[in-house]
Amino acid sequence: MNNEHYLIHKEDYIKHINDKVFLYSMVKQLTHMVSKLAPNRGNKALSEMAECYNGLVERNFRTWGIPTAYLAFDNEALLSELIENELIAPEEAGYYPCDGECCCDDCECCCSDAYEDEPADEDTTEAMATLTSMLHGIFGDNVSVHIVVD
Repeated sequence: MNNEHYLIHKEDYIKHINDKVFLYSMVKQLTHMVSKLAPNRGNKALSEMAECYNGLVERNFRTWGIPTAYLAFDNEALLSELIENELIAPEEAGYYPCDGECCCDDCECCCSDAYEDEPADEDTTEAMATLTSMLHGIFGDNVSVHIVVD
């Protein structure tokens, strides 16, 4: 993905983390329950599969960077280091709040000041209008199109 930037709401990111924690907990509970079954030939394959899944989910959990304390306490403050390592603030990507006065049409959230001082030539303006029209055709009229060029 070549270090492309995307914006995500904090609530969506926290939900993503909580979904991972929930799935991790479910697999751990299931593998624990399977390990408590009386050993016999009928559940040998199930026990082996549970043991394999337990190892996989443990390895995955370690790569996610979610603190183990978050499993027990569900305290969002415990995720601060993870959030700092994985997410960047919109301002760090060149976005800032519009505060009601916006440089673009129909903007409701934020703008990029990356090329504010560069005058747009007529061909670029026409190409951008065509691209914006095409994107609105795909995504609908209730979206704002912001193009950031590095």
